[in-house]
Amino acid sequence: MNELYRAIFSRNLGLLSETEQEMIHNSTVAIAGMGGIGGLAAERLIRIGLGGLRITDPCDFEVSNLNRQFGASLDNLGRNKAEVILEQLENINPQAKIEYSKTDIIAGDGIGQFISGCRLIIDAMDYGMFRESIRLQRAAREQGIFYLFSTALGFGAITVVFAPDGISLEEYNGLSKDVDINNPEQLSVPMESIIPIIPEYVKNVSILGDIYTGKVPVPSNSIGAGIAAIQSASEAVNIILGRDIPIAPQYTYLDLVDRRMIVGYGKQPSGKF
Repeated sequence: MNELYRAIFSRNLGLLSETEQEMIHNSTVAIAGMGGIGGLAAERLIRIGLGGLRITDPCDFEVSNLNRQFGASLDNLGRNKAEVILEQLENINPQAKIEYSKTDIIAGDGIGQFISGCRLIIDAMDYGMFRESIRLQRAAREQGIFYLFSTALGFGAITVVFAPDGISLEEYNGLSKDVDINNPEQLSVPMESIIPIIPEYVKNVSILGDIYTGKVPVPSNSIGAGIAAIQSASEAVNIILGRDIPIAPQYTYLDLVDRRMIVGYGKQPSGKF
């Protein structure tokens, strides 16, 4: 760590040892999706001293992003999300090695190269991209890399970490490990797998069915997206430092309106909860 790096991240010391800060500095994380969760998770990781980061998102900022997404502003509407986030991150720590892509890497053949050499991959892609998520986690398992996804639920979030030698994303959702991801009929996932906990303040539960079928967009706000992003960044640090954390089929749920934090279990390979 050179003098500039030490100066920027000196306030971390005392919470992190110099050895732990060095481990973070020498690690690389990949994040797929620079929306409400991915963009802020990237910012949090850069501010804690992550030395290497790869980000990707083919989408541009739009008006509906202004309520929750880091990087979204009136000046940035119509600009690519990954490109905007890159500029902001480089202005925080110019020494971090940050690579970005504006192409749809996850749908193409670039997944392996995108995550190669990373400690983990954070899946922050839009809801409904389950096929792409499976492809991403399969690639992570092949390379011995941790895979993490976090989803905002109201004013809270749920986060799940998959170890490379643990259960697969398919098994977590009650599907066959070798499910054909090109067959939509085989990718039917029970609602309780996607949303195992419904916040108590969600009055219109019937809307969940419309969300699942894609009839209405997922309601989201800056608080829930922020919690999901911070959970993702925090678990990334835990993985880098080798700390003991809940691993799938366990999940971590936190909601600041219900004031609940739960470490629960998702769907087991046997099909039971």
